[in-house]
Amino acid sequence: MQSKQEILEKLTGIQSSRKSYYTELNYLVEEMKKKNRQLAVINQLTQIQINASWPEISIYIASQLSQILPFDHFILTLVKGGQLTSYLAKGGEEEWQCHTLRQASAPDQASLSILNLLHQSLTERFPDHHARSVPLRSQFNQTFGFLTLLQGIRPASVGEEAELFSLIASHVAVSVENILLFQDVSEKINIEAQLVQSAKMAAIGEMAAGIAHELNSPLTAILGNSQLLLREMKESPAAPLMNDIYQCGVRCKKIIQNLLTFSRQEEYLFSTISINEVVEDALSLIGYQLSVSGLTVTKELADPPLLFHGSRHQIEQIVINLLLNARDALVGREDPFIEIRSLLVEEDDGDAYVGLSVHDNGEGIAADSLRQIFQPFYSTKERSKGTGLGLSVSLGIAEAHGGKLLAESEENQYSRFTLLLPLLREEIRHGEKTNADRG
Repeated sequence: MQSKQEILEKLTGIQSSRKSYYTELNYLVEEMKKKNRQLAVINQLTQIQINASWPEISIYIASQLSQILPFDHFILTLVKGGQLTSYLAKGGEEEWQCHTLRQASAPDQASLSILNLLHQSLTERFPDHHARSVPLRSQFNQTFGFLTLLQGIRPASVGEEAELFSLIASHVAVSVENILLFQDVSEKINIEAQLVQSAKMAAIGEMAAGIAHELNSPLTAILGNSQLLLREMKESPAAPLMNDIYQCGVRCKKIIQNLLTFSRQEEYLFSTISINEVVEDALSLIGYQLSVSGLTVTKELADPPLLFHGSRHQIEQIVINLLLNARDALVGREDPFIEIRSLLVEEDDGDAYVGLSVHDNGEGIAADSLRQIFQPFYSTKERSKGTGLGLSVSLGIAEAHGGKLLAESEENQYSRFTLLLPLLREEIRHGEKTNADRG
């Protein structure tokens, strides 16, 4: 470090020529700028978002370090549970990219041997690069990770850069340790919430089973008596009213069956079904409710009909849930409409699905809510209008059929829910017919 007298002599030009005076002055100015950049980067590295993902964090650190240190690749490595997880960030022409690398290590391995293991792995992957690492240490001086710079050419002198790199690591370690603590606490909170939710769902399952069994007896009498009266009435003016009673009883019976299935008291009864028939059945049950709400419902059904293997009542319940949700989203909208489409969906991996989409021009769903709508008891409706179980149950049914339930929406524009069920291929259907003939 230069003394105060030496600096004054250089600045005043004493014992130096005019040329050396300006050279030294420019050097000092550049050094000050360099130090300011380093301080600015260190300050930015103390502001890492606590809820960011590790690839995002690795890219953020790399983008900041690239302003003050030379390297080709940056790697953030975390040591947890006997495993090394490395997040390799590389700056491309347009933006940074990150790749995740994992390898096992002994839980009680010393930090030096873990570092050797990391460098050995990096040498195998990048034989033409030189690795330079500094440890991340906790407040108890325990190593929980490393920062690594990969360069194509071994630097001639790294004394000042190594000191700067170590200083940066000490600041980054504080931020990373806080993120790890935040994640641990969040994980425990989520586990506790899941346990509470599981207990709540178990209680609801028991209640649903009890209610379903209680309602089955009076419904059996209603259905049986209404059928007997229909036979006697035949052409009577009151026959349509009695038929309505019977159809409503049938619908209640189906809902009870769904409650029993939801509470795991009954098994799914699978058969070969046409998605078009399911749509027609669902509309026959709630078409009147939709029409009196002033909605225009259009159908665009695939021809020939697409077949799948599943439970008719369960898939019908999904369709009814989606239609009723669409109806609720259209309250107060101008020119409300619901569009139902059945279609064939073929994915890149060769899987084929029977698709059913329900599209409406309703109020839509906010982006934050869209990620949560399939969670049990989560609802965007008023407390008196929704239980938050419809989409959760629908997703469970779809997954039990080996399918998917997808949602896309734009707030105040539209919502579209798409049900995908594995397509019953032609060769499978022929196999079923052959087995039936043999039987």
